Amino acid sequence: MLFVLFFIALGAFADPQHDDFCFSYRYVEEGLYVSLMRLYGELGGRVLPYVLIEVPAIIAQATGASLLFAYSMTMMTGVILFVIGCMIAIWRAWPRLRGLPSLFLGIAFAAAIIGASPSVSELLYWLPGVACYVPPAIICVLILGECVRALDNETDFSATATIWMAVGAFIAGLCNEFTTPWIVAILIGSAFARRMLERRMQIGCHLLIAVAALAGWTIVVTASGNGSRMSQMTNAGLFGHSLLEAFRFGLAQLGRFLRDPGVIAWLVAVGALTLAAPLPDRPDHPRARLLAPGLMILCLGCCYFEYFVHYYSTGIRLVERAQNQALILLLFGSGLSVSLLVRTYRQELEQLLSKRGMLLPLNSTALPLTLAVVMAASLLLGKTGRLVYAEASSLYPYWRETVARHKRLSTTPDSVVIVAQHRWKPTLLLIADVMVNKGCVARYFGKTDFIVVEAPSE
Repeated sequence: MLFVLFFIALGAFADPQHDDFCFSYRYVEEGLYVSLMRLYGELGGRVLPYVLIEVPAIIAQATGASLLFAYSMTMMTGVILFVIGCMIAIWRAWPRLRGLPSLFLGIAFAAAIIGASPSVSELLYWLPGVACYVPPAIICVLILGECVRALDNETDFSATATIWMAVGAFIAGLCNEFTTPWIVAILIGSAFARRMLERRMQIGCHLLIAVAALAGWTIVVTASGNGSRMSQMTNAGLFGHSLLEAFRFGLAQLGRFLRDPGVIAWLVAVGALTLAAPLPDRPDHPRARLLAPGLMILCLGCCYFEYFVHYYSTGIRLVERAQNQALILLLFGSGLSVSLLVRTYRQELEQLLSKRGMLLPLNSTALPLTLAVVMAASLLLGKTGRLVYAEASSLYPYWRETVARHKRLSTTPDSVVIVAQHRWKPTLLLIADVMVNKGCVARYFGKTDFIVVEAPSE
């Protein structure tokens, strides 16, 4: 809990950087509609992220607050919504866990994502990185969890669930080029599993959600800006090379995923809580044991598809902000798979753990305490935990530099301003310093140009 609360509070230190100003000055000069149409034609079709990136500028213009304050409040709110989305996904996918176990698993899921993230700044604190990849990732795991929940409970999609999944699929489809194929793959897998387990197919509901996702995807991929962006990439469009490089990169990423202490602790927590939870009222279908491997194949296939699409369209390996989306799906899917495996081999596991005196009931005090200690220790030993320890002393000095710089740019009447680089550079917050896209920064503040100088010595 403290680990997650720290990152929520750190959202107050988030600040707009390079691309944020490029979107913000467009909103100030052109308004929302015109800026969106220009971006659609020049940059690509990710309409919803463009709107989200302009939210701080919209708030600043409407309230008279500074862009810095509006941005930090937007990002803090975003971190809170991210945690809530993780908790809802857990609550829906694990219906037999209620109360504190469900709350713990939801927080553990959010913490494991943060702990294993290749770039926490792009996961939580840099809006262009967050807007394109975090909302569709959360929507995808919600849809995946709803599909598994219906299979597990032998129930149909309700009308309400179908509608929100369709709306969510459309929204996710607007965010990037590969999320819609993910959703379609999840829906195909759901329909196939229903047939395998002799459940009601609900083809109409599955088609409605898929069509909604495809509608959003069509808006993204038909944008005229896609061609101009792809033409700038020298190694883009090489099909065979992209297949091979995506496979190599995928194997390397899977190895890092399986070695991460937070991921291991998350899977242990899922397995322990599933084993301690009450049994379902009805026995599982004999073919239900195939769901766990099938689910992992689905998630790994979706991640590989993302790696391939990015390499094919850009000629480079998947950027860290997009890796965050793959991480969220893989972490959630692996948790579901472990839960299903524990259900399948529950009797054997109970016998093994009972002999060693390690079987703990769900209502015991020892179980949550043990899992909390394991989770906390793993997060502190993980990549993000070590990064926090290394950079903690630089966070507040960085924020003071940011506030002073923003005040200077907002108040000085000079058309050409001398701006010092950051002396403190915590990677938890800093994406790129002012020399990157300085033209956009100057234009937002109404300046002709910047003169960027070295950071002052102590």
